[in-house]
Amino acid sequence: MMERTTQKAGFLTAAAFGVLLGAGFGSMVALAQDVPEGFKKGDLAPPPSAEMIEAGKRVYFTKCVWCHGVDGAGDGPGADRLWPRPRNFNQGTFKIRHTASGELPLFDAKKPTEGQNDLFETVTHGLPGSAMPPWEGILTEEQRLQVLAFVTTELVKDRQFTDKETETQTVLNLGQLQPKEATEESIKRGSELVVEKKCVECHGMEGRGDGNAFNLKDDWGFSIQPADWHKCWNFRGSRQDPYNVRNIFRTFSTGINGTPMPSFADNTSVDERWDIANFVNSLCERDPLGKPLPIDPLTDKPKINFVIPSDPVEGEIPTDLDNEAWQKAPKRYVAMGGQITHKPRNFVNRIDDIWVRSLYNDQHIVYLLEWDDRTKSVAEGKLPWAPTEVNVDVKEQDPKTGEEGSIAARQNNYTVYNDAIAIQTAVKWKELPAPIKPRYLFGTNEQFPVDIVKWEADGSLHAFLGTGWDKDFQQRYDYEENMKLLKAEWKNGRWYVMIQRPVGNKEDQDYDEDTFFEVGQYIPTVFFAWDGHNGDAGRKMAVSAFYYTFMNPPIPQEAYIYPVVIAVGVVLLEGWVLTRRANKKKGKTL
Repeated sequence: MMERTTQKAGFLTAAAFGVLLGAGFGSMVALAQDVPEGFKKGDLAPPPSAEMIEAGKRVYFTKCVWCHGVDGAGDGPGADRLWPRPRNFNQGTFKIRHTASGELPLFDAKKPTEGQNDLFETVTHGLPGSAMPPWEGILTEEQRLQVLAFVTTELVKDRQFTDKETETQTVLNLGQLQPKEATEESIKRGSELVVEKKCVECHGMEGRGDGNAFNLKDDWGFSIQPADWHKCWNFRGSRQDPYNVRNIFRTFSTGINGTPMPSFADNTSVDERWDIANFVNSLCERDPLGKPLPIDPLTDKPKINFVIPSDPVEGEIPTDLDNEAWQKAPKRYVAMGGQITHKPRNFVNRIDDIWVRSLYNDQHIVYLLEWDDRTKSVAEGKLPWAPTEVNVDVKEQDPKTGEEGSIAARQNNYTVYNDAIAIQTAVKWKELPAPIKPRYLFGTNEQFPVDIVKWEADGSLHAFLGTGWDKDFQQRYDYEENMKLLKAEWKNGRWYVMIQRPVGNKEDQDYDEDTFFEVGQYIPTVFFAWDGHNGDAGRKMAVSAFYYTFMNPPIPQEAYIYPVVIAVGVVLLEGWVLTRRANKKKGKTL
């Protein structure tokens, strides 16, 4: 699977659906007489009624004003803590559309039809990867249309949706375009086409958004990041249907207004755009059979399995990711969220998931941790705190009122620390009285401590004992001698870290400080991650919920022998029955 992914990634360097250099496209409006292939001329929708606008105003000031602001300028009370910032409606610049580059999106207050009402679909499905939630189930269909009637008439100030003199509608005829089958030939051709378009500068060699990760800005001057093609569920325009290749084709055809991502409708054919869409879609994470991951409708992220299985191996645990044992090991998606319980809090979390696999033998258990990170971050010089310090003084994203002091304005300007990952497991987990389990954040107290193994990008690997969220760690030097870092590599926007630790036994380990792993038991496990470029250190980090490490029992030798013996027995029995029947027909008896 790793080999297959690497093969695909090797094709990649430019981006179908990605950010390309070419700012200034937002002001271009397609000429009516020059309709790109796959588009058709459209008509501006009629204005909504005054009653509808007034009803929409009530909805807006109940649900939307908190982020988008009283005047729709994207400056509501919550805006300064959000990145990306909420949309500023005043300019009439909208990203996800079926219309040509620079044009207003489709909106008809009387037509909530899929593919024919862009703004309605945005409000209905939300914008994954941002703070804009789906409003279906919260607002009725009528309310969604009403609030959009208010936004498009009262809050869009620089343009008018009904102005036939200055506005045109050149509509992607997506409903009439049939997707091209995602054959190996199409995917290969798509990989070649994105190379020709030179999007590698933004999206990176493997499409993880690491090509030009920190220099791009939107039309409002805020930092933005190229899309990570391996996380299609974070695509802004995925419409809660992340593996639908039509969404990628649409974005590649129309571009994303307000960003450096242009439309490619003028320099590619429809057939070529399908090839590129097929290629980009092929990069998104899938299961071992190549099928799309099941998506949780509540989170619009991959569904979570809270058990981290660890498979047994005989002899040394391999360090080669292409080894058969690692290829067969189940790969678990672990959702990560910003730690906002205690200061310093992580309001802008850049590591939203990690992928975990595990193997064990009679002496050790190994965790393979993979996560996307657009840059390899290593602190310059010695850190101003010891590895055991928890209450470190790092800058929290503490916004001041106004765009200049907002979190969005200050992105990519933090002190760079080490990228890092840590695994926390419960000590004496079998003795925990139900329903008690140690707090997920560095343990509860000395009675219920936790075992923490932490790797940092400077090459260090430490073992700690945690006794509380605000208490410094206790370093376990003896245990560190028994751990081993088998792999730590950052490549094309992704970290691969492999940590080996003892499974534990009372002869060699300390039962009061170390986790003892047992076959067939569920071991409470928590993961932490730090993005050094984001200024993450101490409690400013990403954290998971409780997962459970489960060491799968070895398959006994009898499991391989008994089926063969039974199969041979069945064949002999069938032979005996058939012979008996044949002899009976001949009047013979056995």
